[in-house]
Amino acid sequence: MERVEFLVLKSLLHNEDFLRKTIPFIKSEYFQDSNQKVVFEEILDFVNQYNQSPTREVLSIEIEKRNDVTEQSFKELTHLVSCLDEEPQEFQWLLNTTEKWCKERAIYLALMESIQIADGQDDKKAPDAIPSILSDALSVSFDNHVGHDYLNDYEFRWESYHKKENRIEFDLEFFNKITKGGLVNKSLNIALAGCVHPETRVKIRFRKIF
Repeated sequence: MERVEFLVLKSLLHNEDFLRKTIPFIKSEYFQDSNQKVVFEEILDFVNQYNQSPTREVLSIEIEKRNDVTEQSFKELTHLVSCLDEEPQEFQWLLNTTEKWCKERAIYLALMESIQIADGQDDKKAPDAIPSILSDALSVSFDNHVGHDYLNDYEFRWESYHKKENRIEFDLEFFNKITKGGLVNKSLNIALAGCVHPETRVKIRFRKIF
């Protein structure tokens, strides 16, 4: 039972920092075991409603209320919940392992869905939906940091302003002059040229895209 999925369920119950960090990214379909999927759904519903993780006792009560659980399944679910003991893990390792699992499951499910669409087994989606499905799966990540924080990222900004970058020089001295020593290594640039009048000299401007 010591699979990643089982470790994830235990951590969701007993590690609040892990819960807050991962719950927005974990989906019930990532769980291959049907009983583990039920437990996760109950954890997710409780968190969405009460903004905290349920206890094992609460989980058992909520599972018993479900109409889609047979008597045998309920016994198995009760045993599963009873095994969700607190087991401290190194936090960053736990995050990395869970993120890797989420990515692998997302990609696998996306591939299976794409195959069904390509075989004509999905009446709701056309083949042109496949690139978007695969793209969403490949973009699964716990890192939601987007953009630049002017106050919190001041150290990074200072370093970027004073960083000496390696440049690739042109054979033409004039190009080196207008680019301040050449193009930055591993950057994408575009050269813009415009002519104001046929008899005037061409003005060239280089812009760094990224």
